[in-house]
Amino acid sequence: MERVRTFSINLPFPLYEKLVNKAGKGRVSTFIKKLVEKELSDEEEELAQAYKECYTNNPHLLEEAKLWEKAGIEAWLNYERGVYHKKSTKKVSKSTSKKTSRNRWQ
Repeated sequence: MERVRTFSINLPFPLYEKLVNKAGKGRVSTFIKKLVEKELSDEEEELAQAYKECYTNNPHLLEEAKLWEKAGIEAWLNYERGVYHKKSTKKVSKSTSKKTSRNRWQ
């Protein structure tokens, strides 16, 4: 069974009446779910199409995107393997930092 979340929205009463008339009493949730799914799906398709057109018109961008994707995947794999270690930080003594700031302004 699909996991669901319940939330409330505020609608002006005339809009709510139109919604109930269109969807049918007791079917508002299903109606809204279908509309939201369609809207999100349409946005994903439009974005995919825009990327496809961009890469079709600029083949060098496709090669660059592949390099970035490979670099990102390799970096993530290295992180998971523990290749990246926390770097130690060098502390600057107070006397050094004070001398530097005084000399800079004199």
